[in-house]
Amino acid sequence: MKNLIRIAMFCSFFLTYPYSVYPQEENKTNAPKFFLDCHECDFTFVRQKLPFISFVRDPKLADVHLLVSDSKTGSGGKKYFLNFIGLRAFEGQDHQYEFIANQSDTEDDIRNGLLKYFKIGILHYYSKTSFLNDLEIDLKEKSGKPKNQLLDDPWKLWVFQIRSGGEFQKEESQNEYSLQTEIRTDKITDAWKTRIEASYGIRRENYFDDGESFTNKQDEKQIQANFIKSLSSKWSYGIFAEYSANSYLNISNSFSLDGAVEYNFFPWAESNRRVFSLAYAAGLKTYDYKDETIYGKMSERLPFEALRIKLELVQPWGTIETSLEGRHFMNDFSKNRLTLESDFSVRLTKQLSVYSEIQSEIIHDQLYLPKGDSSVEDLLLKRRKLATTYEIRCEFGIRFTFGSAFNNIVNERF
Repeated sequence: MKNLIRIAMFCSFFLTYPYSVYPQEENKTNAPKFFLDCHECDFTFVRQKLPFISFVRDPKLADVHLLVSDSKTGSGGKKYFLNFIGLRAFEGQDHQYEFIANQSDTEDDIRNGLLKYFKIGILHYYSKTSFLNDLEIDLKEKSGKPKNQLLDDPWKLWVFQIRSGGEFQKEESQNEYSLQTEIRTDKITDAWKTRIEASYGIRRENYFDDGESFTNKQDEKQIQANFIKSLSSKWSYGIFAEYSANSYLNISNSFSLDGAVEYNFFPWAESNRRVFSLAYAAGLKTYDYKDETIYGKMSERLPFEALRIKLELVQPWGTIETSLEGRHFMNDFSKNRLTLESDFSVRLTKQLSVYSEIQSEIIHDQLYLPKGDSSVEDLLLKRRKLATTYEIRCEFGIRFTFGSAFNNIVNERF
């Protein structure tokens, strides 16, 4: 009932704009100021729909920090978490709202859904000011099924997805095409997370020069099955199985089966804002190779273990997602791999922020490399994986913004 009153008050609040709420422009400067911290939001749309709300570019000037984060749902959609963090006069008045977007929702559906909850959250802070005198209450009965009536789900929470597509490009001296098909099924509950998926992809590149032709063929197949059980608010374990075949990696068939346990130092209920987890896995991998490897193998069976630590933070000062994983084969510890993935964006000052995306690996486990030297064609066409002890990909930069922090005018001409 309390939420219903708030929503009804807010609807009346918007219907009376601009005559009763903001009869004078200077009233806007006395209203609560909001800093919208949302990477996926259509800020232009929000300002157009809420022209009388004071949005600022500098969080230090805001009375309320609106931080939006999201997580994937079991049906393939997204759950958005709208965190209203009170500052200055509203310090300690924090609220969180949740909005679920279905997989079939368009961008317009999502931005209108978020806008609805922006309005509901903003209402709370306006009701604490002198603007309360301009609000009216109008309650309406809502017909329909009782809220606590359970829905009859004939699919029992199972979600199926089929995707298929291709790409084609042609020039006078070359052409290329690729095809990709993927089938996936998920069932996600608070107790279990089940995912089974299969994919198949091919890629062909043809080059022509003085009557000669050169072709690059790559095929990849993969089937994965993951079964994850929630043991408590912090503990989980899982069983993971995988089959794959990859011509680029000289693998005709590969099977993997492992079990893993994971501990999150924070409750998983807070995963939309913070995760600090440690996971350990152990299992067995089998390989059948297309060509004899540099170690003289056509097939092998190898036990392995892996350890991963992961940190994810979504805070008013920025976002950090970092994971470090090490793995090795138990029969030979020298055959190992260390993987670092890091993605962060941090606001240093009100004008300056820095961002970086890093993916790096230290590699000592390329057991699949085929025997023999690579030809010039193999090198140029990237027909097979080459020997390396590391791989690095890095993107970084800075953002510097200055000028008016109060300009909310929208002008989309040209």
